[in-house]
Amino acid sequence: MIVVVLVLELVGVIPESNGSVRFDSYQSPSARMRIRPGRAVRGRARARARGIFRDASPPRGLKILKLAGFWIALFVFALRAAGEDSASQKPDFAAELPRLSNGAIVSLITYTPGEELYQAFGHSAIRIKDDSLEMDRLYNYGTFDFATRDFYLKFAHGDLLYQLAVTQAEEEIGTVAAYGQGVSEILLNLSQDQKQQLYEALEYNLLPANRFYRYDFILDNCSTRPRDVLERVTRSQIIEKEDGKLTFRQMLDPYFVRMPWHGFGLSLLLGANLDRIASPRQACFLPADLERAVESAQNGEQKLAAERREIFPPDMLPQTPVWLSPPVVFSFCGTAWFLWWFLRKQGHANWPSAIILTLSGATGLFLLGLSSWSRLWVVQENYNLAWLVPTHLIAGIWLFVSNKRPLIIRWYFPAAAVAGIAFISISFVLPQKFDPSVYPLAAVLTWRSILETKAKRRAARK
Repeated sequence: MIVVVLVLELVGVIPESNGSVRFDSYQSPSARMRIRPGRAVRGRARARARGIFRDASPPRGLKILKLAGFWIALFVFALRAAGEDSASQKPDFAAELPRLSNGAIVSLITYTPGEELYQAFGHSAIRIKDDSLEMDRLYNYGTFDFATRDFYLKFAHGDLLYQLAVTQAEEEIGTVAAYGQGVSEILLNLSQDQKQQLYEALEYNLLPANRFYRYDFILDNCSTRPRDVLERVTRSQIIEKEDGKLTFRQMLDPYFVRMPWHGFGLSLLLGANLDRIASPRQACFLPADLERAVESAQNGEQKLAAERREIFPPDMLPQTPVWLSPPVVFSFCGTAWFLWWFLRKQGHANWPSAIILTLSGATGLFLLGLSSWSRLWVVQENYNLAWLVPTHLIAGIWLFVSNKRPLIIRWYFPAAAVAGIAFISISFVLPQKFDPSVYPLAAVLTWRSILETKAKRRAARK
């Protein structure tokens, strides 16, 4: 009713001071053109004299304010109507769902890490089992479609949509175990009403209009979504009380011990934002941490976790030998290269420096483009650009195609050498933690920059 009154006032039905109501009239331009100016003035004067005419044309600013107020009121009314419609839809939808029996079991399912990269951190899901309804449903927020158009571009930009999917629990758990992943289950201490609320919330979220969400590697994933829905049902926070002291990067590092090359690649992509402390609640972005948080969480005056049981134990995952890890490989290769150069009486060739500079510059250019273009906060503010300098690409290509040494090239290599030494010396005070593999690579870049500086000085003397 208030909205209707506001709209009526704004379009011209305005209460006057004497209690009457005035309707603003509109006269077309053609009608005004037919009125002779002199006659119009005399008619207006006579009307004023008789007290039957008042010039009530509002100021231009007031008209603009009225128009803005009208659209604001209309927008608020539309939002309210949409909210009421959504609220009315949910009870209608819930009425169509079956009522869970007293014997229904609700649990949190956790998978241990698997061999593939997408399995590297494990997985979380919610299981609802009711034998009387012949129901055993597993709700999984980690589903995506590889057939999505521009899949990799959308993933890199942060636009890839994940979705909630549901499968038959026993079958899905068996499939996961066949891949060698362990499966554990925590039975949840929920009242009958809470079980029903959780079931209805998951089914409502499963509707085509609601099931998709924009994936965030840390803050909105297959582990945080189950946490959120459990918090809404229990009206209490689920936090990992033992966490809150580690950064996101430190929490991820143990998962890459067995697959260090993947860890090295991701360490180049992920920026300084990953080096902030994860709060006890944010720590639940990892399935194992969510499981521990649920075990220690409360549901009112009782514990949320009733019982934890292991359904399938994990298989032993393959490990990369230490001597094949990136720090060892890069250190060995860099040292061998330096010794070979030294034993050859410190000879010089352009092409090794050209290759190193071109590769590092191209990588830096890619990282710069990704951190500037992507909406993913974890790839922004990447301090790897302090040693993977994009302009190295230009210098490397120049060494490939020309023997001339213009002034800018003669000055570039000393500057690159100083920058490399500075990075190695002060990297520990930068707000980003670097993979150990970075340092032998940065040392090789610095060494080659020094060699190119000396080579140009020799060329200049000749």
